[in-house]
Amino acid sequence: MQEIDRVVSGLYRCISFRRGEIPRLEDLEHLFIPGGLLVNNNGDYPRIFTVEQFTSAVREQVESGNLAEFEEREVWSRTEVFGKIAQRFSTYEARFTSHDPEPSSTGINSIQLMKMGNDWLVVSVIWNDQTETMRIPLKYLPNGG
Repeated sequence: MQEIDRVVSGLYRCISFRRGEIPRLEDLEHLFIPGGLLVNNNGDYPRIFTVEQFTSAVREQVESGNLAEFEEREVWSRTEVFGKIAQRFSTYEARFTSHDPEPSSTGINSIQLMKMGNDWLVVSVIWNDQTETMRIPLKYLPNGG
């Protein structure tokens, strides 16, 4: 489990950055299997990215000035493992300014991993933000909400 915790922490570190810094997006490729996917399932249709496409899209937002700072952190998780496969439900809080007292969004990352040799690698990350009509169930919140 510690190795999976390390991989998930690495995911959050890769996409989080302070104003004046650049995200460490190039580190994502070391956390994913070749062909790994990131899926934003917030809209009417999922937006599916390869690691390269996701990295490029975020980098464009940073370089254009549309994204100056971003922090996403895990506030609750549950990991289930069977053999060389794992599933992590990871409740997150995201902020576009690190000093904001309230998150700009909360939601759940569903992270699928597989063991390859001695390493756990991410196969896919699928996320969905909480909305006014779709609330995160209490069982997926710190201390049960």
